[in-house]
Amino acid sequence: MNKIPYYALYGELAPPIWHESLHVESISLRSGAYNWEIAAHRHDGLLQMLYLQSGGGEVLLDNQRVQVKAPCLLFIPEQIVHGFAWHGRVDGHVITAVQHPLESIVQVLSPGLLPQIQKPCIVALPHWEPADDPLEPLYRALYEEYHSRGREHVACSMSLLLALVIQMLRLGEYKDGLPVHHHDRRSQQIIAFRELVNRHFREHLSLNDYANRLGITVVTLGRLCHEQLGTTPMTLINARLILEAKRELAHSHQSVKQIAHGMGFSDVGYFSRFFRKHSQHSPSEFRLEARASGR
Repeated sequence: MNKIPYYALYGELAPPIWHESLHVESISLRSGAYNWEIAAHRHDGLLQMLYLQSGGGEVLLDNQRVQVKAPCLLFIPEQIVHGFAWHGRVDGHVITAVQHPLESIVQVLSPGLLPQIQKPCIVALPHWEPADDPLEPLYRALYEEYHSRGREHVACSMSLLLALVIQMLRLGEYKDGLPVHHHDRRSQQIIAFRELVNRHFREHLSLNDYANRLGITVVTLGRLCHEQLGTTPMTLINARLILEAKRELAHSHQSVKQIAHGMGFSDVGYFSRFFRKHSQHSPSEFRLEARASGR
């Protein structure tokens, strides 16, 4: 493996017929076929929601490994490096869906939810009686919609998926006691800036380029980042570069030079100095430490 692989579904490189909407299957179907272990990979433009109903194991989310056990929900947005090492048989549901349409719906109906569906989430659930489970009917409806593919099935699927995401956030909110806040115009500009950084960080755009694409000045961009995030725009951009470098170093077998070039650095020496400045390790040191710790 030269790079962290991108899959539509794990083990399948070609986009399947459902790429316009979603795919629904049991967790055991695919995990069982790979002896209950799914290696590190990520999805381009696709999110996954897993409803673990029995069993447990170790979940990789970028550079963290988390122990989970049923019942719980796992929400994994696009581009997040993830993998599973289940402790034997597990059961439940997994949904794979395109993320952009869901984000578009959320942007119109409930923009305050947008940041929450752009980061991974694990929600521990109570042990419901089957008749009291609020999630199973939604998963079953999505499964039936996926297989029947009736008229306007994409719109119907996205509506059901949104309902499921809201249920997940409600359950997570109750567990953690965290309120969901409405985001004002300045927050939306920060969200837009983050999205631009995620799409273009390899191009090493200038702050002027980012500001122009947002329709604001560099001074305004700096003020927004300070007010909303307590940091500078360049700190956010550099953090995104470092995150991607860590992902590649920990989960791929590319050389440091290949990783540097893939991230837009023409000079591997400069890349190494940049990485050390922001992580206190050289790329090679970080790779050795990550592999030794099993990250």
